[in-house]
Amino acid sequence: MSGIQTTTWWLEMKNQPAVKAEQTFAENCMLMQMTEPVKSFYLFLYTSVGRPYQWYNRLMMSPQELHELLNSKGTSIWILYIKGVPAGFVEFNISESNETEIVYFGLTCDFTGRGLGLPFLKWCISKAWERPIDRLWLHTCDLDHKAALGIYKKAGFTVYDKDTVYQEKPDPEDDPYLLLPW
Repeated sequence: MSGIQTTTWWLEMKNQPAVKAEQTFAENCMLMQMTEPVKSFYLFLYTSVGRPYQWYNRLMMSPQELHELLNSKGTSIWILYIKGVPAGFVEFNISESNETEIVYFGLTCDFTGRGLGLPFLKWCISKAWERPIDRLWLHTCDLDHKAALGIYKKAGFTVYDKDTVYQEKPDPEDDPYLLLPW
């Protein structure tokens, strides 16, 4: 394993937005919960969104560990489809009774730059606050999309911590992306 130093911002929202997010998606957009997660489809989504931003954590998990996480009552995954094509996803950690974490959020490369990020994020925020929680939180880093921190702030999140961490990255010859069938 090799790695790099990266700045991470921890953001939170302690109050539900006063105005519920308007659904600004076009008619050809649909959001659907993944109720019986299949590892291969989840990893397709995860890598389609996260590969440019060096998302490796889920690829490094054992198949059993990933299966248990995906099928846990504390995990909720929603997929954004456009004209029947998966365009992005959000993964919530709902294991704590009074808070929700947005673990992963993003659009696939084919759908970035189309004005979908903020409406999708606002939908995710509204969905998270459907549970009686005191806090919605997430983190992002300087390896994520260049607009990530700004879009989270624009949606109403505030930074509560910032630090520099060591991000592990597989050696090129051990890159788990090379083992994927797509």
